[in-house]
Amino acid sequence: MTRRTRSLLGAVAAVTVAAAALTGCSSGNNSTDSASSGGVVHLTFTNWDNGMQTLVNTWNKENPKIQVKLIKPSGTGYTLYNKLITDNSAGTNPDLTEVEYQALPMMVSNKVVVPIDKYVTNLSNFSKSTLSQVQFEGKTYGVPQNVCPLVFFYRKDLLAKDGITTPPATWDEFAKDAAIVHKANPKQYLMNFDASSPEWFAGLAQQAGANWWTTSGDTWSVNIDDAATQKVASYWQNLLDQGVIAPGPSWSTQWNTDMNSGNILGWVSGQWAPNQLPTIAPDTAGDWVAAPVPAWTAGDQTIGTWGGEVEAVTANSKHPAEAAKFANWMNNTKEGINLLIKNVQVFPAAQKYQSLPALQTPPPFMKNQPDYNTLMKQLASNVRGFDIWGPNANITFNSYSDAFGKAVQNHTSFVDALKTVQTDTVSDMKKTGYKVK
Repeated sequence: MTRRTRSLLGAVAAVTVAAAALTGCSSGNNSTDSASSGGVVHLTFTNWDNGMQTLVNTWNKENPKIQVKLIKPSGTGYTLYNKLITDNSAGTNPDLTEVEYQALPMMVSNKVVVPIDKYVTNLSNFSKSTLSQVQFEGKTYGVPQNVCPLVFFYRKDLLAKDGITTPPATWDEFAKDAAIVHKANPKQYLMNFDASSPEWFAGLAQQAGANWWTTSGDTWSVNIDDAATQKVASYWQNLLDQGVIAPGPSWSTQWNTDMNSGNILGWVSGQWAPNQLPTIAPDTAGDWVAAPVPAWTAGDQTIGTWGGEVEAVTANSKHPAEAAKFANWMNNTKEGINLLIKNVQVFPAAQKYQSLPALQTPPPFMKNQPDYNTLMKQLASNVRGFDIWGPNANITFNSYSDAFGKAVQNHTSFVDALKTVQTDTVSDMKKTGYKVK
């Protein structure tokens, strides 16, 4: 048992008084192997990704004794997770559910999901950094689906007009390029500061060396306002103060307009961005180029992440073995991953399958960059995440959006905003019973 995982579950035991009751409700250890007795096992699977029905249909056709029913949730993200926690005590959760990496500790601590180690043995196909997102106390909670390194997407055609022919390799170069772009055309910005996407900022902090949550024994340490994260915050505030990047948030109508018109020339985003750009900037297909995110030190290839999911078996499942088998087929076999690439446009977490022929074709929006997925494989190998996500990352994310949004609007200190996020996160953990140093 590792130190950090022991502390996670130790803290959980202190918090979730209902945990024993939840475990008692769980049927995870009472699986009835209907398949071996000649019956048909029926599984329910909650997932919000478009295209997933095709995988389910293929599985059902090839596995007549393990039939999966796909359920589209009424809400995604933490709306779904909170419902899963509530429904867990009632025993009404699906057999399998999609969970983002940063929310998995929350699902583990509330005993919503169960380990799958005795059902899935070929986890060596995943990198150590990926497995660290799903393994606690030496146990594996679900099969990783994708890996989403941060990527710098930019308009090569527009940067070239300003004399910038290569993407910035360092954050210093990024700052210089931002100044060049805005000076050449005051309506244009190299990028905007995104106060609406805490996962984006967390990925930048990961690259800088931050480790927001750590544990020792049954005690957590929270270090959201550490030196590495302050460096990131100060860097972007300096660019804002100079007026060389746009202050507006991403995912707004104005941002979409600026991305589509060419007033914003770049976007530090996740690997999944080409799936979003058709909606954000529909007139720019083929105009964007993907490049590694600038480094703090020239030559350093460390990359943070933004996004990524695991398919996890719930404690309510009466057929955890069959649910784990389906999750493993989907995310850890050539057939399943080929279908995921084709229908869900994921970049697979399983390293063994990161060079499949299906990945030789770039996403439609990146048609002018045939080596797009080769770059994703390279970036994925250099991913650095936090040691562990906190059990209340949702509180941290909400606090970030609120505190940094106000700081941008009021021209106040980003470092002070970080302190607010730190305070809000620690206060919530203490309120819910976690020991925090």
